[in-house]
Amino acid sequence: MPAPPTPVADTSWAELKTINVYLADGKHRDAGLLLWRAGRTLDAADLVKAVGSCRTAGLNEAAESVLTSASERADRQAVLNIAAALGHAGREQDVAFLLNAATRGTR
Repeated sequence: MPAPPTPVADTSWAELKTINVYLADGKHRDAGLLLWRAGRTLDAADLVKAVGSCRTAGLNEAAESVLTSASERADRQAVLNIAAALGHAGREQDVAFLLNAATRGTR
């Protein structure tokens, strides 16, 4: 697996530094658990920040892990609120990813 990208200075999600340290140390499971928890627990605004920070840092798989985890929330209204917040932030591709993941989980 390639080395994680160097953190970008303008990322705003505090846990991004921890994710990068875990990945650099080969602690992929720890990074995955942190991403899973973010998707399950962050409110819509913080989730947009987390996904955007991951994308800015070049951690697209991490962003998609957060979105996948968020899509599995039992509270379907929360998933829709996250989709709306992503849309408001201009992140249409992330909205599509989230909603696709959410509909795959309901079949």
